[in-house]
Amino acid sequence: MTEGLYLVYSCYGISEKDDKADIIFKAARKAYLDFRRRISFQSQVPADQRSIFERQVEELLVNELPGLLAADTQDEFDKIHHQVCENILQVYSVVGKQSYGIAQRWVNQTLLELLTVEKFLDVNYWNTHGKRRYFHVPVDRYLLEAASSKCEGRFQHGLHLKAAPVKYDDMKDFHNGWYVPGETQPPESWGYDEYLQFQMVIRRKIQDVLSDRYKDCIEWGVCAFLEVAQMKNR
Repeated sequence: MTEGLYLVYSCYGISEKDDKADIIFKAARKAYLDFRRRISFQSQVPADQRSIFERQVEELLVNELPGLLAADTQDEFDKIHHQVCENILQVYSVVGKQSYGIAQRWVNQTLLELLTVEKFLDVNYWNTHGKRRYFHVPVDRYLLEAASSKCEGRFQHGLHLKAAPVKYDDMKDFHNGWYVPGETQPPESWGYDEYLQFQMVIRRKIQDVLSDRYKDCIEWGVCAFLEVAQMKNR
């Protein structure tokens, strides 16, 4: 218990005194700090304005994630999840078109942070461990590579799926293939269609083929991320 309190405070700045809103806010900020360099328009927007957008999204997640975590079915979760992502895009609409790939990362990474916090803070505010079976994987290039590497034995947690969108200038040219650096559309540039297709093929593979190996998509995502990240950092 004491070690858990230390972990969540040192990593998230979260303590036992924080209420539910504080915890979501801090988890959302931690998620943002992990990928903020990927956000579009950063160089075109003054720093103080960027902070305003960040705060708006964090407050949006404080208000909307409890409803997402209250979903009782996968379909309900997916529907609310899509709306939350669209609401994030709306925050950025005043400076240009933000990508769905960034919105999904903010939502999905925050959910993963909350899963960790609830476990180590020893609370059950949102039953994240009961709802995690509905969660989407927070797509980044490491997970994309693990899922779509053409070399079947390269990763212990590789899925060998043609699920990586090939780079395109026009959505009419959108199609999936193997992961190839420089030729694969980066996740932060994805629209909803690319994102949805990726989530669906991952979900089917885990549920229909690998259910004896992973209890859900989140377990695969964590294992795959750690494997690829550690390989890259050797």
